[in-house]
Amino acid sequence: MPRKRKSANGTEVSSSHHRSSSTSHVIAPGGGTANDIQKLSHTLGLPTDAVTAIMNCQGQGVRSSRRSAGGAADDLTAAAVDPSMMNVWGDFMADESTTNTAAAASTNDQAASASKPAATTSTTSPSTSSSPSGPRSYALPIQPPKATPGLLAQTGTLDASVPGRSSISKTPATHEFECPTLLFPQSIFGSITTTAKIAHIATSPTACHSVAITTDGMAFGWGRNETGQLGLGYTSAVVPLPTQLSIPGEEGEITFVAAGVGKYHTILVGSNGIAYASGGNVCGQLGINNGGVKQIEKFRKCAVMGQVVGGDTGGEDEDDVNVKIVQVSCGEEVSALLCSSGHLYTTGSAEHGLLGNGETGEYIITAGRLGYANCAKFTRRSIFVQSEADATAAAGGTTAVGGGVDSSGKVKCVPLEDGGQISLASISCGKNHFVAVEAATTSGTDVPRVFTWGSGDYGCLGHGIQADEYYPRLVGALRGPMFASNHPVDAVAGSNCSLVRTKNGHVYYVGKHRQVGEATMRFTLIDALANNSHNVVAIGAGSATVFCSTKAGVTVSWGMGSHGELGYGTGENKSSAKPKFVNVLDSCLVSAVACGMGHTLFLISNEDAEDAKALKKVPKVEKDDIAQFVEQIKGKKSDAGADEPAKKKQKSKKK
Repeated sequence: MPRKRKSANGTEVSSSHHRSSSTSHVIAPGGGTANDIQKLSHTLGLPTDAVTAIMNCQGQGVRSSRRSAGGAADDLTAAAVDPSMMNVWGDFMADESTTNTAAAASTNDQAASASKPAATTSTTSPSTSSSPSGPRSYALPIQPPKATPGLLAQTGTLDASVPGRSSISKTPATHEFECPTLLFPQSIFGSITTTAKIAHIATSPTACHSVAITTDGMAFGWGRNETGQLGLGYTSAVVPLPTQLSIPGEEGEITFVAAGVGKYHTILVGSNGIAYASGGNVCGQLGINNGGVKQIEKFRKCAVMGQVVGGDTGGEDEDDVNVKIVQVSCGEEVSALLCSSGHLYTTGSAEHGLLGNGETGEYIITAGRLGYANCAKFTRRSIFVQSEADATAAAGGTTAVGGGVDSSGKVKCVPLEDGGQISLASISCGKNHFVAVEAATTSGTDVPRVFTWGSGDYGCLGHGIQADEYYPRLVGALRGPMFASNHPVDAVAGSNCSLVRTKNGHVYYVGKHRQVGEATMRFTLIDALANNSHNVVAIGAGSATVFCSTKAGVTVSWGMGSHGELGYGTGENKSSAKPKFVNVLDSCLVSAVACGMGHTLFLISNEDAEDAKALKKVPKVEKDDIAQFVEQIKGKKSDAGADEPAKKKQKSKKK
């Protein structure tokens, strides 16, 4: 099917969305037209009949089989076309007390200031469980990150020593890209592997280095290497060219399926289910079970609680592993793994409750200097919580005004009864917070839940308050009837923001990623995309940037990017308050976006003639084009820690 193209005003158009005389007639209260009904239907994931009935109801609800004002019988069940929609309609048409209950819960959350959840002191009863029918049956095993393989592109600078320390020159050099540029398609990737494409890309909001993994499992790293985070056996200011990464003593024997990148460290996940780490380890973020080692320059096997390799697993293969790691995400000084069962493992800094174990272990080192009970080994976290108000609302009860908080005004949280059995499908770490999406169930009827924890600055956790969460806490705003047929599927975390993508390609945003403006305190639909029928397939968030790429071959970005990481092109603005088209990628199918500090990575499809045509306008760079820059980098000294405030030099403590 041909891709949609942009109209003159920059929106996607197709024949099915053109307004005609038949769609401009007013058919709903308030001047609503058929076209308005169709947009609402797409946004809410409801049939048009249901939306029309909701509009005609005008928010009054119903208490009988007849409308209170009209007197004519309504066939309410006709508004739904399937059982799940019948449930949605029934929830909406329920007595207004249900709405009042949700409103009260929302008010309580907004009025409270959260800190450590009172999970150890709260009384949990079956009525507070979000899963009264028992643990969910998940569709397992969880798989490594999946994206349509393609060509690697980058916008921003290749000089990783610059971001956070100095600004880009007024006249961009050959290694400074102001629009997405194909990275070494022939001189590096084409010369090493002629058949493989890039299958996975990794960087993070606080990282100035990146990792790319090919379809045949080869890993390449480039960027800042001041703490040995690229695992090459040495430190350097910058590794300017993608360089193949390997495990010492097992070169060429281990292939990789995933990678996570923190500010000072890198973790690779092998196809054998084992994780390997290199780089800075001040807070134990490498998970090598040795907090005394502050830095390593070669990849070393991570220690995962309960993981046994080889004959001790009972398997026939000496490489068998009982806990198979499949995904990884890294923050500034923290790391998280997901195994094939969807279980969560964390290590590193305990500040802000990042470990998800219910505590920070904060203690005083010296005057004005704090330490935390950091962890040096990947340990499973199996307690998931929700606010007491959310639990009461989910059980059909009501929360009194002022309820749901303790005497100090902190939000009361209770453990989910199925917390020990919860499986996660994806996880993403920003600077100091996590967002994770639950795995789908075998029945397909349970709506996957979203959990956030860590630093709550700018409301980036989506609970309506600026407060840290010490356990993975359920985001109440992303469940309910509206998400029954349009449930969350994945999420990404920026430095101080979070994005969640749904099944129908809608994106919800919370937090703040620009230095100016107000923070968004609750997950809010990005209506500029949803209202124009954009089906988003890839999302990314960096230190001050946000990206969304659609199924129709359109990529937009907004935020601040002094190094060209927004990709608008030479002579264009370096910031945007609203989503703006990345014109170079027009008609290119982008299957993955990864946003770092000073740069952004893309995976661009190259499957057919239409892809090839779209790629013709995307510039490319080869090794010879930046030979002079590479020579300059060789003589550049490492400047490790130059961008690091003294107060961040914290001392690790074994638990």
